[in-house]
Amino acid sequence: MTMPLLQTRALTRRFPGVVALANVDFAADGGEVHAVCGANGAGKSTLMNVLSGTILPSSGSVSVAGQEVSFASPADARAAGVSIVYQEFSSIPELTVADNIYLGREFHGPLHTVDRRAAVRAAGVLLERHGIALDANAMVGSLGVADRQLVELARALSTDARILILDEPTAVLSIAEQEKLFGVIRSLREKGLLVLYISHRLEEIFEIADRVSVMRDGALVATRAKADLTETELVRLMTGREVSAPHPPEPIPAGSRTVLTLSGLATDGSAVELRQGEILGLAGLVGAGRTSIAHRIVGLRPRSGFTAALDGAPLPDDPARVLEAGVVYMTEDRKRDGIFGPLAITSNATAAALKRFSSAGFLRLRRERAAAGEMLRGLRLVAASLDTPIASLSGGNQQKVLFARALMTAPRVLICDEPTRGVDVGAKEEIYGVLRRLAGEGVAIIVISSELNEVLALSHRIAVVRDGRITATMDNAGLDEHSLTVAATGVALRSAQG
Repeated sequence: MTMPLLQTRALTRRFPGVVALANVDFAADGGEVHAVCGANGAGKSTLMNVLSGTILPSSGSVSVAGQEVSFASPADARAAGVSIVYQEFSSIPELTVADNIYLGREFHGPLHTVDRRAAVRAAGVLLERHGIALDANAMVGSLGVADRQLVELARALSTDARILILDEPTAVLSIAEQEKLFGVIRSLREKGLLVLYISHRLEEIFEIADRVSVMRDGALVATRAKADLTETELVRLMTGREVSAPHPPEPIPAGSRTVLTLSGLATDGSAVELRQGEILGLAGLVGAGRTSIAHRIVGLRPRSGFTAALDGAPLPDDPARVLEAGVVYMTEDRKRDGIFGPLAITSNATAAALKRFSSAGFLRLRRERAAAGEMLRGLRLVAASLDTPIASLSGGNQQKVLFARALMTAPRVLICDEPTRGVDVGAKEEIYGVLRRLAGEGVAIIVISSELNEVLALSHRIAVVRDGRITATMDNAGLDEHSLTVAATGVALRSAQG
């Protein structure tokens, strides 16, 4: 029997009030893509942080190629051939690809000056060896999202990694960009590397993985060959229960009045109207301008070329006044624009609604905490305490707190930009339920999502965005992913013009 390249025995990690890893016996081989799945708070991030040297285990052992190892730091892990690529980019836009790859490990000349030519040569060899099509001299700030992801990958590989951990690597990539990344991952597998692939997107797992390990409540509950799994079985293993397929939204009540009117956005000159209780999906390719439209609606960017009206009156240009008017934007980039990392969960959840919990200039902490707790219980937040800094939560649980923040304001119009990014399948179902409940209560909702099946599952109507304009608005009835993709790429339009 071949010895696993990576193995853990009875690996355990305890935090105050919670056991994040419980006696995990895990094994993975070189030359495979091994997916690690689980709901938010299942222990995936903790396991990867132990394997990459970010945190120490409380007990148990880790072995690489049969040798027991102990990582006191990420540098120790890299020295043993274990590298991790996190979901959020850490590259510096003002530096070249080569400079980023060897950042902190620069080449030096005879006078101890930085030898950039040596870095470019080494980077060129590295990129060619792994089939990564990047120019080592290119400025990272000039690259697209997919190529920036490849820079992160190249940096990890530059340490002679044998084990590569990829954390939600396709979170911001288009379908075409995903395929580019998958091509590189397959090449790494053929070279004998072990790729540990962390993702909530089940369709990706079935496309790229060889085996799948499922974690739940800090324990490893199953390891299966992909061929022996169905999507339904994988979801059941992840959640410990059956998760039903999303059902179409309930019809909008007859007589629902128009709440939000956008004039000048549609290429045909018509106004785009959003009614009470309606969910309007914005579909389009990555870079089509969907987020730009949302930013312009809420005043984060100038509304050049179009106007927005709430109940027939012009919507203010100032974001704070837009929020006071009841139009709430939920950001797609929680790390940069959403969370206050050092602050507690409660403070993050209530940040946009502090007036609700203030009296005579004082914040009523008990009321604030009770409201935050009730909201977050409904979203099934996994955390040891509401006093925990939000930065210590998994990405999915951070997203739940941001969702709670938006709902705390009792919005009239809610704009959700990638509302389930980094959220597991069970939590997705819960968030879909929350959005449908809000629509049923009369809230008008705009959903922006790169997952077409999500747009189809949630929306009454779908607006297709291309080059920052709305090129078509369609009722959801009878639509499918193929027809939406055709509309988003402009194939039908170009054919008609040809």
